[in-house]
Amino acid sequence: MSQLTRAIRFVRHWHARIGILVAVFLLFLAVTGLALSHTDALGLNKQQITAGWLMRWYGLKPSVPDQGFLFKGGYLVASDGHWVMDGKLLTEPAQMPVGAISWGKMRALANTETLYLYLADGRLVDKLSGAALPASPIQNIANVEAKLAIKTSKGDYVTDDGLNWQPLTGAEPAWSSVQSLPDSASANLSQVFAPSLSLERIVLDLHSGRIFGRYGPLFMDITALVLIVLAFSGVWIYLRSFRKRSK
Repeated sequence: MSQLTRAIRFVRHWHARIGILVAVFLLFLAVTGLALSHTDALGLNKQQITAGWLMRWYGLKPSVPDQGFLFKGGYLVASDGHWVMDGKLLTEPAQMPVGAISWGKMRALANTETLYLYLADGRLVDKLSGAALPASPIQNIANVEAKLAIKTSKGDYVTDDGLNWQPLTGAEPAWSSVQSLPDSASANLSQVFAPSLSLERIVLDLHSGRIFGRYGPLFMDITALVLIVLAFSGVWIYLRSFRKRSK
């Protein structure tokens, strides 16, 4: 048996076996690539994954605040641009709050530019900003004898209906303040503030290999080189077989 014949048999032997493994890898790349090509249609960027083991793999931990605004019958906490009122995640606000109080059957929450009015069940009733406020920016809010008071850099104002504002007179009210949260509230917040990642990000990391850490992209590079070798070896085997049949 000639050296060339041995070489051809060796290449065919390993070409077939490595090819099977690479085919599985190519199928994986094809599926993830197709998913990324249709991320909007599949809604990958809207689906949030909160699996604890996956978040630990990414090194993400919940950031649970231990302080917030306490008011009659509830509380408000903020972290990472999210507001949580009485265990309910609010989708409207984004800036850090400057005050939160209970006002009748509603909850009045404020950041520097907007005053939000919520029901106790988390439904947004109204939000006041710009010309709807007597002045801005808002610095704090308070409940003054069943009326809503706001503190601004241009003075303090009060309203009993959220529409008509008058200057606040009399004694300084008890403005809302940040306080330590009770243990009962902290326990609920661990689940609310659990870290999450979009499905699009996870599929992208799978496709690129980054989900496997610093060596993931290196593995992808090595696999790409193996594919190149397989391509050349496959062409070489085909040409040898074609020439042999021609003869």
